[in-house]
Amino acid sequence: MKTACAAIAILSLVTACTQEPNAARPAAKRPAPQKTVTAEPAPPAADVGNSMPAYSTEYLDGKHFDIAAEKGNVILLNLWATWCVPCRYEIPELQTLHNRYASSGFKVIGVSVDESGADNVKQFVSEEKITYPIAVDPEGRLANVLQTTVLPTSVMIDRSGRIVWRKVGALMPNETSALDALVKRTVGTKKS
Repeated sequence: MKTACAAIAILSLVTACTQEPNAARPAAKRPAPQKTVTAEPAPPAADVGNSMPAYSTEYLDGKHFDIAAEKGNVILLNLWATWCVPCRYEIPELQTLHNRYASSGFKVIGVSVDESGADNVKQFVSEEKITYPIAVDPEGRLANVLQTTVLPTSVMIDRSGRIVWRKVGALMPNETSALDALVKRTVGTKKS
């Protein structure tokens, strides 16, 4: 019994959350008749090597957050939710990175997609003793920018605004030293 419980716990940590925790799978339907639609230009891809697309929202304290205003800093932008078990799993490592490199112009910024309201997120942040900045995005606009449906999803953005790292799913223990080394190299790189 203990082994089965441990296996389930590990499996839940290894897998990632979707943005719709209670969504039921829709029944199969016949394809709808095709309509002619004028395609809008695709948003810029949020991939490694590309500039981070425009994005803004509000912090928990109501102040405005705009990723463009963070140029000159190294940002690890973490898309998460309080109900997401893998998201909870990686919080201590994100907090450690934030504490270790904050004096070098590095910031972890968590963006919660919780729809339950800022008060619920504030309570969670307090209980978990998270000190890095938390923004709220209940509409999931950052998920659209990052073109993901998986929580957590994180990107690291260098001082010039370029994405230098992307992770879909939770940061695993065997990945933390490589990420730490990347953060160290990236914060050591001065703005050109």
